[in-house]
Amino acid sequence: MSQKQQQVLRFILATLVGLALVFELIRDSQRAGDFIGYINAGNAVLNGTPIYADYLNTWPPFFAVFSVPFAYIDAISPLLIRLLWLVGIIVSWFFIARYTVNLTTGENLTLMQTSNPSNLWLLDWKVFIPILLVLRFVIDDISNIQINSYLLLASLYVIYCHMNNKYVVGGIGLGLIIALKVYPVFLLPFFMYRKSYKLSFIALLTIASTVGVSLLVFGLDNGMTNYQDWIANKAMGETILTHKNQSILPFIEGLLTEQSRGLDIYYNVMDLPKKATKGITLGLIALSALLVAWRFRKPKQKIQVVGQFFFVLTAIPLMSPLAWKYYFVFTFPLVFLQFNRLFISKSVDTTYVKILFVIAMVLSIASTDGLLGARVSDVLEVFGCVTWATICLLLSFVLSYTTVPKE
Repeated sequence: MSQKQQQVLRFILATLVGLALVFELIRDSQRAGDFIGYINAGNAVLNGTPIYADYLNTWPPFFAVFSVPFAYIDAISPLLIRLLWLVGIIVSWFFIARYTVNLTTGENLTLMQTSNPSNLWLLDWKVFIPILLVLRFVIDDISNIQINSYLLLASLYVIYCHMNNKYVVGGIGLGLIIALKVYPVFLLPFFMYRKSYKLSFIALLTIASTVGVSLLVFGLDNGMTNYQDWIANKAMGETILTHKNQSILPFIEGLLTEQSRGLDIYYNVMDLPKKATKGITLGLIALSALLVAWRFRKPKQKIQVVGQFFFVLTAIPLMSPLAWKYYFVFTFPLVFLQFNRLFISKSVDTTYVKILFVIAMVLSIASTDGLLGARVSDVLEVFGCVTWATICLLLSFVLSYTTVPKE
């Protein structure tokens, strides 16, 4: 394909993506979305009512405090606060791509094409194709008016701080995102594994500070009750067994218990008690973590360390008890890295690694409602298509890890 033809193709694809984003922006700014849960949590703080009376609130108590400004703006204009939030998600994706590029190649991502060799254009295939590969998750995050894109951006910034010895800022950032939505907590033990003790300590101190703020806002007794309620009923509650939850936990529970994940479809090979399946799942996660820790020992190059962090980001939705499809925006950095290693720089030329990556992308994209229809998509999700896509992506990196060169 000639340069001119490539430019035309880029323009067409970018226009289609832009139109899709504008459509989502207009439509979703007029909907309640999952954002109504944030508003309700903020209003509960303002009104002095129990924050967990609303079933939508599954977040730590500090998140309700964090949501107070949203409730204030929502009282003035529900449209305005949703519009600001959605525009913020779209803008955040430029910075998500920028940090991902900077961490892997050292280049500076730009909106416009330049002749500077240290710059990389947003619509360069090296960046644009990986964005297209995860676009379904981005659209899902936008259409549900969710927070995951912001959490991914913050996580990448924390990794950037770690790689540039900005441990105080990085630690505060990590502590805040854990205090808000917990599942980035998987980054904390990995920072300790990487011997980033200062950043880890500051993160723990920040988390403790957010607990202190929550206790000041709610009062000691109510604050302690809120945290006890959240730990017992939200953080450590039963696995939500539905095909929409693409975490590894419901997949294994569907495999080892006589329960359906939805559509009255059963694929179990055993009928074990729920507690036993949870123990088996946690055991498999712990064993996998040990094997990965051994595989990742003594990295020789900076890009290998970055790849390790991207691996952890990708694994977060799998290990979280709850993983709706929009959680999988966290796969973008590893998709970017693997796509460029396999098909651009071709620093990895192993056939089975390429096959794993292609399988991951096919499972991820082909299960989209818009391609196969809602019924087929739901059936594929019952069998964990996004779960398996993510596992294949992780394996493509682990199996090619020792060949990671400086890009």
